[in-house]
Amino acid sequence: MKYSELLRSALVESGWSYSQVVERCKVHNKNVSRSYLSKISRGFMPPPSDEVNKALANVLSPVTSLTYERLALAKYKEIIPDEVLKAIASEHEGGQHEKL
Repeated sequence: MKYSELLRSALVESGWSYSQVVERCKVHNKNVSRSYLSKISRGFMPPPSDEVNKALANVLSPVTSLTYERLALAKYKEIIPDEVLKAIASEHEGGQHEKL
């Protein structure tokens, strides 16, 4: 599932308006504008920073099935180039683990 679809689904599931989510994000020390939230949830902007995702997950996870891990996974699936994702998958399937 695309990041925007995942976030939009959680917003609908919560029953909250963008304004309500934005206000709740402030409690988690993350200022997110209503306009920005609208744009990322509709796919008009790329997925946000991990800090914003953590705030969104903290706000939405108590009332929805959304988790930070699901948001992060959806984000990185979109921003990591396909060839890198394929290399990660093939390395994982082959049981090879490179030490950093």
